[in-house]
Amino acid sequence: MAPRDRVSCGCKHPALWKWKCLRRQSQCGMLMGLERSLQQRVADQTDSRRHPAMAGPRCRITPLSVTVAAVVLVVLPLHTESAAVQSADEPPSRPPLQRPSMLQPVFLNTTRHVQAPVGRPAYLHCIVQHPGDRTISWVRRKDLHILTVGEYTYSSDQRFQSLHVPGTQEWTLKVRSPTPADSGVYDCQVSTEPRMSLAFQLDVTVSQARILGSPELHVKTGSDVNLTCEVAHNTRVFYWYHNGDVINHSGRPRLRLETEPTVSRLYITRMTANDTGTYTCGPSGAEPASVVVHAINGGHPAAMQHNSAGLSRPAGWPLLIALLWLPLLVSTVVAQAHSGD
Repeated sequence: MAPRDRVSCGCKHPALWKWKCLRRQSQCGMLMGLERSLQQRVADQTDSRRHPAMAGPRCRITPLSVTVAAVVLVVLPLHTESAAVQSADEPPSRPPLQRPSMLQPVFLNTTRHVQAPVGRPAYLHCIVQHPGDRTISWVRRKDLHILTVGEYTYSSDQRFQSLHVPGTQEWTLKVRSPTPADSGVYDCQVSTEPRMSLAFQLDVTVSQARILGSPELHVKTGSDVNLTCEVAHNTRVFYWYHNGDVINHSGRPRLRLETEPTVSRLYITRMTANDTGTYTCGPSGAEPASVVVHAINGGHPAAMQHNSAGLSRPAGWPLLIALLWLPLLVSTVVAQAHSGD
């Protein structure tokens, strides 16, 4: 059996890894060593037949043993390498398991239009699936200003803050005390190549408070008054003013406040002349509303009741009587003048 050429055991397929090539070369070397050993044993057996006295206890080499050795050292490794070559050339029937960092990020947002009243915190929620080790940033589009990078605030405006709970897929941009100037488009960006971006629209609205009823009220002194103020957004901070002075904590016993998330009520017990004036309701994050309250003197209702019980007479009734009596007076004077003549 001629020795195998070592060059023929080199790496032939470009898809094989380097360690596979080295293993194949090692297996070829083992095979060539086995062939040399077999050749030596065949030669020894031939000599033992020629010289029986020199023969010792040796292992018998048969064609079956050579075949088994060849299968173990050649066929099985080559089968493994052929499977590797096939997997490199052909797509696998089942996709291999991938690490999270190898998966492509995906935006899962369904709501991207946020409305917030002035002065109330605004939240923009960006949901990214499979972010891996990539960084999530928030950018204001109108000036391309980077607001946050990861969990850190990059902007000098500390009203902007990044909120993220480790292990979750949500990255939130919080805007404290927003103003109408903060309205616009904000981009949630993922540090991929090329960069992924999702736009969010923020609208900061100015609410208008409203006091139910007429803008001017006339209340009888001694009566109770209820002023109800409403606002569109939720807020538990309502300030009431009487002629420009805050009355929330004025300590006036006849004034009482009841406040709900969107409604505030001011109760005035036993209205007096000192309670006359302008009352203003100023909710947090909304434009204020005002109403003018007049206190009517308690003595007037009696006069009004007297006028309503009797018949009303016109204010110029004495002049009317004089005009009625004037012709009779003139005729009397004329008659007396004729009788004198």
